[in-house]
Amino acid sequence: MPTLLPDQSSIDASRLWSRRRLDLRARLLTRQSAGGGVLVVHGRTVDVSRSGAGVTLTHELASGTEVVLCLRLPGGGNTLCLRAVITRRRGFRAGLAFVQPTAEQRLLLSELCHA
Repeated sequence: MPTLLPDQSSIDASRLWSRRRLDLRARLLTRQSAGGGVLVVHGRTVDVSRSGAGVTLTHELASGTEVVLCLRLPGGGNTLCLRAVITRRRGFRAGLAFVQPTAEQRLLLSELCHA
């Protein structure tokens, strides 16, 4: 049976920025469809780039879901929070694209990816 998912090499070739393998605590915040409350989903990063991240989550979220990704940064316990959208998912693995990061956030991401 043919697979409908692209292979990893074609995904990597289509990326604007290279990704750095990085294992950080992640927390995703999103609006629940029923009741309008906030759903908190915990996870860990697999890799991070200047434009997105791969994460493993404790709860499945659909592609297209808008989230706020909060990362606990190494070395000081500071937290970086970024708006993102889920662009790919397979089970509990999700690919995120950052949405309009600020100049400060872009700088932190660049430092994080090249540390």
